[in-house]
Amino acid sequence: MTRDPDPIGLYDPYLSAVSPKGDHGHFSGGYKIWPNGARVAQADVRLMCIGNSTSLWPDAAWSLELGKMLTTPDRIVAVYNGAGKGNTSSQEVLRVLRDAPVIAPDLIVSLSGICDIGYLLNAKNYPFRHKYTRRAMDHLKEHGLVNDVVFGLPDPALPAEVWCRNQRMARALAQETGSEILTFLQPIQGYGAYPQTEAERAFYDSKAKVVLKAADKPYGECLRSFYEGVKDIMAAQPEAYRHIVDLTDAFDDCPGAYRDHRHQSPRGVTHLAKKILPHVQARLGAQNTGQQVDTQE
Repeated sequence: MTRDPDPIGLYDPYLSAVSPKGDHGHFSGGYKIWPNGARVAQADVRLMCIGNSTSLWPDAAWSLELGKMLTTPDRIVAVYNGAGKGNTSSQEVLRVLRDAPVIAPDLIVSLSGICDIGYLLNAKNYPFRHKYTRRAMDHLKEHGLVNDVVFGLPDPALPAEVWCRNQRMARALAQETGSEILTFLQPIQGYGAYPQTEAERAFYDSKAKVVLKAADKPYGECLRSFYEGVKDIMAAQPEAYRHIVDLTDAFDDCPGAYRDHRHQSPRGVTHLAKKILPHVQARLGAQNTGQQVDTQE
């Protein structure tokens, strides 16, 4: 049997791939939870963190570093990390819908964007038809367990439009459950300010030319189209997106931030946590005072 080069691992039938327990001590329902033991129940602040592989523990544990930065002798912070490999904004909004009422977080923090580019993972015209879900459903059909599968009505929305719509939906759902959400439009090589080395530039250029089948355009073009589309939509309706922080230039002062064209190096992970920290502190402080915080920069 040929080994699958892209294994699913732990599978959630509602969300597709989720982060497996691994060596992490406290794990429940697809969430890695910090700290261990009774301190979680005693937490003064509960953070629910969602995103894609750029937020997975242990390699991309910026949310764990964030939790430790927020913790003080007088304040216990609990972090529920529900990032999933390949999760798009469609999986993220489903997490808010399903899991936020149970976790009851003070704040939901999302690092999001790159998995929505150019129909990489969710199918064209079907933003909730994820690559890994399609694979699982094909297996069920092949073995006669179901006759066929549907994923809703065709949706012609472009990737940037889907991402922005999901962010509005996530905000409304969070508010309905008595929480708030901060979404960070994440940095990626090929867009935004970043001091690339010659080796990094050559590596990205080779990736940028790869044509994405569903979009029928090179990856680099899809990437720019997505980010420019998102920013245009946000600029046209700033109030609707005041919970979103643009981090596309986050590494402009951090050479060596990436370990490949998407994922952060350990240096980049820590840098991200430090960039996210003041926004989270401001939002948590505003909750205590009843103020409204505008995150637009």
